[in-house]
Amino acid sequence: MMKVLVPFFPYADNFTDNVAVTLKAMGHEVATLSGAPKGAGKEFGFFSQAKRVVAERLAGDRPTGEERRILKLAKGFKPDLVLALTRGLHPEILDELGKLCPGRRVLWWGDPPANSQRWGMLDPGWDVVYIKDAAAVAKLRLVGRNAHLLHEAMNPLWHKPVASQANDTIAVAGNSYAYRQAVCLRLMEQKVPVALYGLKPPVWSNPVYRKAHTGKYIVREEKSRVFGEALACLNTFSLSEGNSLNCRAFEIAGAGGLQLIEYRPAIEQCFDPGKELLTFSTFEELMAHVERARKEPKAMQTIREAGARRALAEHTYKQRLEIILGAL
Repeated sequence: MMKVLVPFFPYADNFTDNVAVTLKAMGHEVATLSGAPKGAGKEFGFFSQAKRVVAERLAGDRPTGEERRILKLAKGFKPDLVLALTRGLHPEILDELGKLCPGRRVLWWGDPPANSQRWGMLDPGWDVVYIKDAAAVAKLRLVGRNAHLLHEAMNPLWHKPVASQANDTIAVAGNSYAYRQAVCLRLMEQKVPVALYGLKPPVWSNPVYRKAHTGKYIVREEKSRVFGEALACLNTFSLSEGNSLNCRAFEIAGAGGLQLIEYRPAIEQCFDPGKELLTFSTFEELMAHVERARKEPKAMQTIREAGARRALAEHTYKQRLEIILGAL
């Protein structure tokens, strides 16, 4: 049994929540930050992000109040491992954490590399860095960092088949970045019904896109239900995402959703295209998949089931954490 510090707030179905729940199920003791504002996903909301930026500006090059809370928590908890998830820490805090558990400051970065601010994943204070982008792994190794490729994952406690297809919509969950909006708008122009889930779209969003938003932020089994009931689940990537996969790729598969995913070579490391999900590189290919989903429900069910089996067999948080813990 290990004592693991995960230095962030757990919200239902966020990265911290899934990792903490899995570590506890594996028999480890876990400490996370407490006292977060109520509401799923608030750490990605406008006001939370603005508050974080203001706090960093006020702190200048000094640790923020939240980072000092992390250090205080660590001193009381005395962790065997610090496992940070998609967040950098001030070098001063990292240095102090290194005194508490030398050689075991691990960063698992689940965002596109471009989202790393200041030193972020490049900080030499990290003993190990895991990231989902192979090109970023090579760049980190070039400058002497101990970096390794590790994909995101799904949690079979709630990312599991809980519903069968019950509607003809294309379900889309996640942030409303411009590229995702553009793809969805083009689908809607072709009279394809799109159901959007996640935080409220930003004020600059297209009015047609905003109207298609359900106003629901889905997590855990509810997310799986939405994915399972939809005709298909669209998975696109922001312009900053390179040859890597998001957590949605594994969650949709685990939930038994029919995944229509924008092609990148990394998919073939994790799934069998055409058998466990459907990939597209052009809008014409995407529309062809939509039409096929409408006309061949039995064939699509086979793909759904195969994707769910693959996700459960190879892409759970437990399997990823076994890699991290096994390398210590």
